[in-house]
Amino acid sequence: MTRLPNKALVWTANLLVPGAGHVLLGRIGKGVFGAVLWGAAVGYLFLGLIWPDGDGLPMTARWAWVVAFYAAAQASVYYALRGAAAMLADESREGRFRAALAAYLKGHLDESEAACRALLKEDPDDVEATLQLGYCARQRGDLPTARRWFARARYLDDDGKWDFQIQRELAACVPDARRQEAGPV
Repeated sequence: MTRLPNKALVWTANLLVPGAGHVLLGRIGKGVFGAVLWGAAVGYLFLGLIWPDGDGLPMTARWAWVVAFYAAAQASVYYALRGAAAMLADESREGRFRAALAAYLKGHLDESEAACRALLKEDPDDVEATLQLGYCARQRGDLPTARRWFARARYLDDDGKWDFQIQRELAACVPDARRQEAGPV
C-alpha cells in the first residue's frame, strides 16, 4: 500500500455498510466478513419485527446487538486507518534513514547529520539515528561529541540490539594515550 484512500470516503462507506471501509483499505476478506455479519444483524432485527416472539428476546435486546455490532465495526475501521497511517509513516522514516546512510557512505557528512537530526526531532528515542550521528562525529574527528552520541545510543538501546557496536565505538572514541593506559579492551 503506497497511499491511503481518502479518509472521508472510507468513513462514509463504512457508515453506510460496515465492512466497506475495510474493502477500501485493501482488506477485502475482513470487509466482506463484516458486511455479511452486518447483514445478518440487520436481518435478525427485522425478523423480530415480523416474528416478535420467535426467540423470546425483546426488541431492545435485538437493537442492542445491532448497535453494538455497528459500533464495533466503526472502531475496527478507525484502528485500521490508524495502523495503515502508522505503517506508511514508518516506511517514510525508513526511506529517510536510508538516505542518511547513503549520504554518510558517499562522504556527505553534513547531509547525513541533517537527516538524522530531523529524524531525532520526530522521535528523540531513535537509536539508529543517534548512532549515525555518533559515526558522523567520529568521522569528523570530534571524539568527545561522538562519545556523547554513542553513550546516548547505549542509554536508548533497551533491547541491547546495538550493544556490541556501541561498546566497540565507545572504545574507539577513547584518545590513544588513555587507551594505552587502560590496556586492551
